[in-house]
Amino acid sequence: MACCFLGCGAADGPASLRLSITPPPDGEPVIAWAHEECFSAARELSVEPDDPRDHGRIPAKARCAFCGERLPVIGRHPLTFDVGEHSPPHRFWAHVQCVEERLALP
Repeated sequence: MACCFLGCGAADGPASLRLSITPPPDGEPVIAWAHEECFSAARELSVEPDDPRDHGRIPAKARCAFCGERLPVIGRHPLTFDVGEHSPPHRFWAHVQCVEERLALP
């Protein structure tokens, strides 16, 4: 499985980190794979995943996992993505344009 991050710098082995990206409005998830080091390099480290109790809604404190900016209240709906296969997965949010700039999705 190839890493979905554009400019992937990891040459060793297949990508093993599962990303389940849910496009608006609540469409079917797109499954992509990434190297953990590529995800860590692209992610804004100050942005924490949602508390599992917040799954199902956009928390007021939600920020884009890639740029760290607040999510828009009006305008383009942000994407949500679950990282990993553990239960519950780590849920993050991202601006559509940030995902388009960083990921090559299937």
